[in-house]
Amino acid sequence: MNEEQEKLVAMCQRFVLSMAEVEASLSTLHERMPKDERKECLKTVLSWVETSHEVPPNSYTREVAREILGQLSAPAFYDEFQGSVDSYIQ
Repeated sequence: MNEEQEKLVAMCQRFVLSMAEVEASLSTLHERMPKDERKECLKTVLSWVETSHEVPPNSYTREVAREILGQLSAPAFYDEFQGSVDSYIQ
């Protein structure tokens, strides 16, 4: 691979590893804080996504980030979440 390809691969790998870290943290969030604090935390994150100067305002990133965070956060907000994201993956 050339240098540009290696940079892109490295960025994608960091993205996936970061998502895995977020998923792991969110999946045990209910053990670390009460539901009202979890909601406040997610509202803060989603507000940042919407208003961030670091995220370009006209990019798909904002919409995709909200979708991903919503899916990953579901287990943190439901006592017995039994849903699936399979329909989003197919």
